This record gives sequence, structure tokens and C-alpha cells, in this order.
Amino acid sequence: MKNIIKFFLEKIGGRKSFSPVNSQEVVETKEAVGAKEAVTVTELPISLMEQLRIQIAQDASFLYVFEAGEASTLPAGMVCLSHAGTNGEKGYITLSNGNPGAVSAGATGGYSIRLPDSIEAAASGHHITLSVVARASGGDQSRFAVAYSTNEVGNSGWRWFDTRAEWSVYTMEYDVPVMKEGRGDFVGILPDSVGNPGTEFCYLSITIS
Repeated sequence: MKNIIKFFLEKIGGRKSFSPVNSQEVVETKEAVGAKEAVTVTELPISLMEQLRIQIAQDASFLYVFEAGEASTLPAGMVCLSHAGTNGEKGYITLSNGNPGAVSAGATGGYSIRLPDSIEAAASGHHITLSVVARASGGDQSRFAVAYSTNEVGNSGWRWFDTRAEWSVYTMEYDVPVMKEGRGDFVGILPDSVGNPGTEFCYLSITIS
């Protein structure tokens, strides 16, 4: 019986158990010295994508996740591909085949996001900062544009950015005119034209000051 008990203790003595707790990996290693247990806690690294989400969301009044695609429309001819998240990251989308003649007014001629009425009211007559987390799709560089449209009293026009292969934050600022009837504010995203590399997007935020 003693041999059986000894064998059982030897089998479980060096076992490692993994339990995720608040994005931490807890590794328990039982030491043979004095029957004491040494516990080592190692924090899992936060992905670059999530670091940038935290950065743009700090003071934001509005945060949009492109994976969800809520309150958005896509114009004819534009390509939108969805990618599932991996390794704890959120998913993202790839936009390509933008129309060079797309309008930045109204609901815009790009991938169009309808902002909540509360954001439209809060932004009216105020300065906004719009931030997008994006990267080039399948290459070292791509281009995309962003526009803020009041659908009533003016818009920012398309603001173009050159992206890199790594996730980065791209920011534009705009003084929003005072609304009159409140017909809904929109954010438009316009990828480069047909034949040029697409751009990947994961998060967008609006900060009102």
C-alpha cells in the first residue's frame, strides 16, 4: 500500500495547471523540497491591436468595432471581407475597390457608419477627433480616406492616409457645424481604387471636445 501511495504522489507531484484569470496565466509547480508549493504568475502580453484600442478608447464618446459592422452600409462595387479573431484578438475587416468619385456628403459613398443620435447631438458645434486603427492588407503599404458628414450642414471631405503593414492609429480632426434639423451624422471609410491594395480595419473612435 505504501508503494502505491508513493507512486501516486510521484505522478501528481510535477504537474502544471493552467488557469486564465483576467488575461493572466497562472502556473503552479509543486516543489519536492519541504512539501511546499511555489507559484509563479506570468502576465500574458496584450496584443498590439488591443493596446491601440485602449489608447483610442480612453476619452472617447463613441467606439466602433468593425467586426460587428452594426449601423453600416456598403456601396456597390466595394469589397468587404470579414476575418475572425485569433489568439484572443477581435476580428477585423478588409476594404478594397473604393470609388475615386465617391461623395463625402450625406451618408457618404464609402463604407458608411451611422452614428447614434446622442453622438450627433453631442458633436454639434464641437471639435471632434476621429481615430481609426488600421493596417495595409497583404503588403507594406495601402491608402484609405475618412470623412465625417453631418448629412445636413457640411462635411470634412475625404482625409487620406498612407498605412503601414503593422496596426497603427490614424487620426483626423474636424469642427462640426451646429445642426439644424438633425438628419443623422455619418463616418465614411473609403479604400483605394480598384487594382490597389486594400486596407484592414478593427476599431474607430470619436472624441468630442
